[in-house]
Amino acid sequence: MKIFNSKYTYLWVFLCGFFICAFGIGSSIIYILDEAKNSEAAREMWIYGQYFKPTFNNVIRTDKPPFHYFLMMLGYKLFGVNAFGARFFSAVFGGMTFLSTYIFTKKHLGKSIAQITFWILIASFYFVQEFHLAVPDPYLIFWVSLTFFCYIDFFISREKKILWLLYFSVGFGMLTKGPIALVLPSLIALIHLLLTKDLSVKTILDFRFIPGILLALLLSAPWFYMAHIATDGVFTDGFFFKHNLDRFQNKMEGHGGIFLITIGFVILGMFPFSFWLFRALIHSLKQKKQNAFVFYGGLTVFVFIGFFAISSTKLPNYTMPCYPMIAVLLAWYFYTELKPKYLEGNLKAFKIEWISLMVISIALPIAGYIGLDLEKQLGNKGWVGLLIAFVPLGVIWAYRQFIRKQVNKSFKTLVSTFALLSLMLFGVAFPILTKGTPVEVYKNKVGTQKQVVVFKRFDAAFPINFDRTYKVVNTLEEIDAFFERYPEGVVMTKTRKKEDLKKLEVYSLVFQQKSLFENHTTRVYQKSKK
Repeated sequence: MKIFNSKYTYLWVFLCGFFICAFGIGSSIIYILDEAKNSEAAREMWIYGQYFKPTFNNVIRTDKPPFHYFLMMLGYKLFGVNAFGARFFSAVFGGMTFLSTYIFTKKHLGKSIAQITFWILIASFYFVQEFHLAVPDPYLIFWVSLTFFCYIDFFISREKKILWLLYFSVGFGMLTKGPIALVLPSLIALIHLLLTKDLSVKTILDFRFIPGILLALLLSAPWFYMAHIATDGVFTDGFFFKHNLDRFQNKMEGHGGIFLITIGFVILGMFPFSFWLFRALIHSLKQKKQNAFVFYGGLTVFVFIGFFAISSTKLPNYTMPCYPMIAVLLAWYFYTELKPKYLEGNLKAFKIEWISLMVISIALPIAGYIGLDLEKQLGNKGWVGLLIAFVPLGVIWAYRQFIRKQVNKSFKTLVSTFALLSLMLFGVAFPILTKGTPVEVYKNKVGTQKQVVVFKRFDAAFPINFDRTYKVVNTLEEIDAFFERYPEGVVMTKTRKKEDLKKLEVYSLVFQQKSLFENHTTRVYQKSKK
């Protein structure tokens, strides 16, 4: 394509990556729990000027360090406190991830494999979705994947400027999500040096580990220290112990399960090309002497996925920092291993992957229709699932091209199909579906002017969407006192306890709305009319 033969290739790679990651970021409201809490914490830090004290609804939030908060604050300053402002720099870092992956792949594996890598990332709609979210993971994906690329680049080239970029990335990675940005790359580097028999005093001196780690700590440690002071140690205890050690040792918030769940997350994350990952990974691990870049890539993916497979807490986003490297391995495998075998007429290596891909693609619109139809609060929106009915058609057409030995056209058809899926989901489907969230229903039925108090628990999406915090009460006496002061006000809750709901029957129910794809319902009450 022309964008890869232009003197502005790097700019075009960034812009294309940014476009696919930014498309539709302002079309749907913030409603997912993690997005809501992170974007609201950034808003409160901004309006209160408390840059070392993250809070959600005025309660100290210890879940995450501040890098993404700072970028969201900048987004609010540029675009206002809204979904676009909160998500804008996530998309920017998506474009930067595409660009850095392309640059290092081209340097070590050539332009052809770099192009294939780029298109694989474009097609991976679930991976692309992460850069549509106001969460820390888009930033972590960039910093950690850049750390991986810089490490193996320096291992091969010994260019000093790459070495300092490596530690710079580690420092900002720690400022994005904590010790994991140092621990996992270090573990992988140690295993890599042991396997290649390069662990020596000379290598340690070449990598300048001690001054490098000091640089990384210089970039990150001052904020953690100031947060410790500003929160009287609450942030330190909550973040380092609860949200790091405990997440690895114990299942948190119901996110657990066997190791196969992590593998399932990876297949989903790099779909549709992920079915070829197992073959690509096996082949890459055989490249220790032939291709240092590919061997390290395979080792990185294997260790990274294995680490989170044995972690007690399992979430889809945990393994995403290694997905750029997965794209590299897939591209390398397609170009050097799969395509030659295919041209020789060996089709046995492809049947299982294609069958799996077609079965899941056919199931996608069917599952979408059934799943959305079961969400009664959406009001018969099952038809939205049929908007992606073109996906199985695209896959079947790609397979038809494949068996006719039009392998390049087949690849382009798959990329186009799933890139279009991303645009359809983010630009059309999600904006339609979010009209059925409690926030939108509240706006339509209650408005934005009434005084409101929360009984025990509430949907986390309300503060950021209404640009305010909420007083939380725990007794009916406090509710009665609220109604004495604000007779026209309302009480909001998402409690599921039957005894609490029974108590609230003394008030008039204005409406109730189940959250989108979550197991809780927002109920709003007003003072009973006597």
